[in-house]
Amino acid sequence: MLKSKIFRATTIIGGFSLVAALVALLRDWILASHFGASRMLDIYYSAFKLPDLVFNIILLGSLSSAFIPVFIGKRQESEKGAWLAARNFTTVMFTMVIIAAAVLFVFAGQVVRLIAPGFAGADRELAITLTRIMFLSPVIFSLSAISGSVLQALERFWAFSIAPVFYNVGIIIGAVYFAPLAARHGYAPVIGLGWGVVLGALFHLLLQGTAAYRAGFRFKPYWDLASAEFRKILKLMVPRTIGLSAYSVDSAITNAYASLMAAGSITVFNVANNMQFVPISMVGIAVATAVFPKLSQHASASEHNEFRERLSSTLRNMALVIVPLCVIGYFLAPWAIRLIYGIGLFRGAAVEMTIAVLQIFLFGVPAQSFIPILSRAFYALHNTRTPVIISVTAIAINILLGWYLGLHLGWGVKGLAAGFAVAGNVQWLSLWSSLQKTQKMI
Repeated sequence: MLKSKIFRATTIIGGFSLVAALVALLRDWILASHFGASRMLDIYYSAFKLPDLVFNIILLGSLSSAFIPVFIGKRQESEKGAWLAARNFTTVMFTMVIIAAAVLFVFAGQVVRLIAPGFAGADRELAITLTRIMFLSPVIFSLSAISGSVLQALERFWAFSIAPVFYNVGIIIGAVYFAPLAARHGYAPVIGLGWGVVLGALFHLLLQGTAAYRAGFRFKPYWDLASAEFRKILKLMVPRTIGLSAYSVDSAITNAYASLMAAGSITVFNVANNMQFVPISMVGIAVATAVFPKLSQHASASEHNEFRERLSSTLRNMALVIVPLCVIGYFLAPWAIRLIYGIGLFRGAAVEMTIAVLQIFLFGVPAQSFIPILSRAFYALHNTRTPVIISVTAIAINILLGWYLGLHLGWGVKGLAAGFAVAGNVQWLSLWSSLQKTQKMI
């Protein structure tokens, strides 16, 4: 019964992940055909960095690693206490996101110079303006992400799974409607893409917030920084937050490397990265999300044998799916990229480079699929320190290899992809080795 429930959850998440991936491909197809591998689209992708930094550092690290296990544990004791803990957490985190977004909104100019040193003049000013518009998205996403975490903890996956579809629908509306509208009013079309991101975030919140409300969650301000649950979340989230801070720095440095390469390099890297994320989201993240509540329950009840068996069987089954997908994907990549993106303004050398970068990325896709499950196994055991240390080490490897292969040896974006793939494999092998040692101790 338990296995069938996890299978159904994985099917729901994986199915909607496929739909979301297809919509994301449609989004990228529209962006590529309208803008090409251009500096304009480079600016668009770069503008995500600061808003993502706010969201990742303040909130994302606390959700899977800290909030969900604590919420599940508290709910086993008291339903009312669990909802109170959720309200308290939401109030504090939402306030922190608003403050951080406001501060970085003011200093966006200085930070954009760091994450995109290859931009100058009008390109830099446009990147600053677009970044400031996009700062609305982490504020909206903060409420949506907490709602989604509540739904995961309650094992209600429908709204959580379909929300990314509507987020991408918002971006598509930005590309096909807002961008031409901005151009007609004398603004750069990419400004319309920024407002599309904000619209997508609103769609995301509407879906998950409504579902969480129906499940019993209420957005009512409540402050209690001294509560045992909040202190426990804070303790667990600190290492993960450090890890995500390092990840955001890594992403910003990779973007900075790409901005120093030929125009369109940031676009090529992001298009190929989005393509490799299709199997990762459909398999790795879908399975990790579905199995995490059960791992947390086994850990909370000290059911160590069940925990080990659940984790081992999940990894075995996932490997049987993801490895063949990557092999097939490697040989189909040229056909798929030319079919999907070889139109409009995205063609020629940009298409061929995207194919090469995607094929390199695929060597790291199995690793990137294992990492979410292995990391969540540590989180279920209330150990956020070990995966963070391993993650920071892998990030350092990625940064060094990105510089050496991409800039020093002149491999360009192919060097950035190679560094990413190598670092991912180091990370998952280190997580697996450390988890084996941890399991022997429990």
